[in-house]
Amino acid sequence: MTLEHALRLFQEGSLNEAGRACIALLQSQPQHVQAMRLLATIARQTEQPEMAVDTLRYAMQLEPGNPDLAGEMGASLVMAGKPEIATEMLEALVKALPRSAVANYWLGHCYMAQFYGTKAARHFQKAYELDPTNDTILRMIGLSLLTAGRGRDAEPWLRRYVQNHPDRAHGWADLSTAMQQQIRLEEGAEYDRRALAIEPDNAAAIASLARHYRTYGNYDEAFRIVREGLERLGPEPSLAAVFSFLCDRDGMAEEGIQVLERSFAERNPKSRHGLIGPYFGLGRLYERTKDYDKAWAAFKTANDMYAPLYNAQLAETHTAEVMNTFNSWTLSVMPKATIDTSRPIFIVGMTRSGTTLTEQILSSHPGCFGAGELLVLPELGTELGRRLGGRYPTAINNITPELANEFAGRYLDHLRALDPDAKHVVDKLPHNFRNVGLMCVLFPQARIIHCIRNPLDVCVSNYGTPLSPRNTWRPRLETLAHSYNEYRKLMDHWRREATLPILDVVYEDTVNNVEKQARRIIEFVGLEWDDRCLQFHKHARAVTTASTDQVRKPIYQSSKQRWKRYEKHIGPLIEGLKAGGTNIDRPFDVEPL
Repeated sequence: MTLEHALRLFQEGSLNEAGRACIALLQSQPQHVQAMRLLATIARQTEQPEMAVDTLRYAMQLEPGNPDLAGEMGASLVMAGKPEIATEMLEALVKALPRSAVANYWLGHCYMAQFYGTKAARHFQKAYELDPTNDTILRMIGLSLLTAGRGRDAEPWLRRYVQNHPDRAHGWADLSTAMQQQIRLEEGAEYDRRALAIEPDNAAAIASLARHYRTYGNYDEAFRIVREGLERLGPEPSLAAVFSFLCDRDGMAEEGIQVLERSFAERNPKSRHGLIGPYFGLGRLYERTKDYDKAWAAFKTANDMYAPLYNAQLAETHTAEVMNTFNSWTLSVMPKATIDTSRPIFIVGMTRSGTTLTEQILSSHPGCFGAGELLVLPELGTELGRRLGGRYPTAINNITPELANEFAGRYLDHLRALDPDAKHVVDKLPHNFRNVGLMCVLFPQARIIHCIRNPLDVCVSNYGTPLSPRNTWRPRLETLAHSYNEYRKLMDHWRREATLPILDVVYEDTVNNVEKQARRIIEFVGLEWDDRCLQFHKHARAVTTASTDQVRKPIYQSSKQRWKRYEKHIGPLIEGLKAGGTNIDRPFDVEPL
C-alpha cells in the first residue's frame, strides 16, 4: 500500500477507501507523517474530528516544529468544539513563526470559526503577503470580512478571486453575500444566478436567491426555488434553514420541523456554523406549534455555537467615553457641519425593538426612502477618529468645521446614491444609539426616532433570532442583560443631553394604536400625512432585516409579552436587568400614547 494510492482514492472522493488505505500504510510504516495528515483530513471531512485530533497529536510528537501539522490540529480542535485550546496553540505558533504563511493561515481559520472575523482577516492578509500566489487565502480574506459584516471591505478581495477563477460558483456566491451586506440586492441576485449557471446544485446560491425573493415578499418564488433544491439535494442545512423561515406561518410549521429534524439526522455540515441558522429556524417553528420548551432548547443550542465575544468592561468603558465626549456643554461648543443636513432620519434602539416596523411606516410615505441598516455612520466615526490623530469617540473633541462638512457630505453623498429624489432617507441601524453625539455634530438638522420595547421581549427576541455576529451581546442571557443596561444608560443620556430632537416610539403603543403612532412619526419628521403610511404591510420595497416577514403583515398582538412563554428559562436575564437598574415594566420615562 502506498501514499500515492491513498491520495488517488481521496481525490476521487472515495473517502472511506482512502482512510482504509492510510491505516494499512501506517500498519507497515507507523511513523509515516504524511499518511497521518491525510487520515486526519479524511476524519475531518467525515465528521470525526476527535479521530483527527488523536491522529495529529501523534504526528506532532514525531515532527513537533511542523506548522502544517499544528494548523491542521487547530482546525480539528475547532471542529471538535475546543476552539479555546486551538487558539492558544496557534497564537503561540504564530508568535514563534511570524513569517509562516501556514501558521497565519490556520490561525485565521481558528479565529473565523469563533466569529472573530476582523482578527481572522488580519492573519489571512499576513498569510497572503507571505504567499501572494495562493488564491485560497485571497478568498479567505473576503470570507472573514463577510463574517465580520464588512461587505464593502470584502468586495475587492472577492472580485479579485472571481477575476482569477470566473468558473468557480462559490466565488460568485461569496460576492453575492458582499452585495447583500451593502444593500445592493439586485447585483447580489445576479451573482447568485451566475453561480447557479456554473453549478446548478450550489446550495449556498440557491439559498441566497431564495432569501432575495423573500426579502421582496415574493414567497411563491422563494418556496419554488427551495423546494426544487431540497428535492435534488435532500435536506441540505442552508436550504433547510431558509425553508424553516418560509414555513414560519400558520399551517406549515410541522412540515418545516420535519425537514429540519431530517437535516440534522442526515446531513450535518462540516462545521458548527452551518447549524446555527437551522436551529434558530427550528426554535421559531416549535414556538409556532406552542412547544415552548423545545423552542427554547433549539434557541439555546444555536446561541451556544457562538463564541462568547462580549466584553462587559469594554462596553462600560465605551459608554463612559461616549457620555464624556458628547454632553450638552461639549455639544454647545463643538464645531458642527454647516451644509444642509435635513435629509437623514435616524432610527435607533435596541435590536428587535420595532425599528423595522417604524421604518416601514416612514418608507410608505412618498417623501421617504427606507435605506435599511447602513453601516456608513459608524465607519465614518472610526475614520474621523483616526483623521484627528486618535480614536472614536474621544478624538472628536478636536473636530473642525471643515472636517464636519467633509464627513457629513460623504454620508449625504451615500444617501444620494441610494435615492437622489426622496426628501428624506431613513437610516435604521439600531446600533447607532451609540452615535447620537456624532449625529448632533455632523447632521444638526436631522431627526432621531428612538424605538422602545419591553426589555424582556427585546432580549428574548434577540436570543431567538439569527442576527449578525456583530451583535456580540446575544449568546448569553447575562450579556444580553448587561448590554441592555448599557443601551438604556446611553439613551437616558441622549434624551437629556442631545441637541437633536428625539421622538420616543414605544412598540406596544404602535401595536395598540398604529394610526395615532404613525401620525406622530410623520408629523415629527415634518411631512404631510399620507394614508399609505397605514398600508405599510403592502409596501413592495426590500426588507433585509430579521423582521422581513413581520412587516409584510398588518399589525398583530402576538409579539407582546412574548417573554412569558419562556419565563422559567430566563431567570438570569431578569436578575441581570434588575441588577443594572432597568425597570422591566417601564425602562424609560415615556407617557403612554
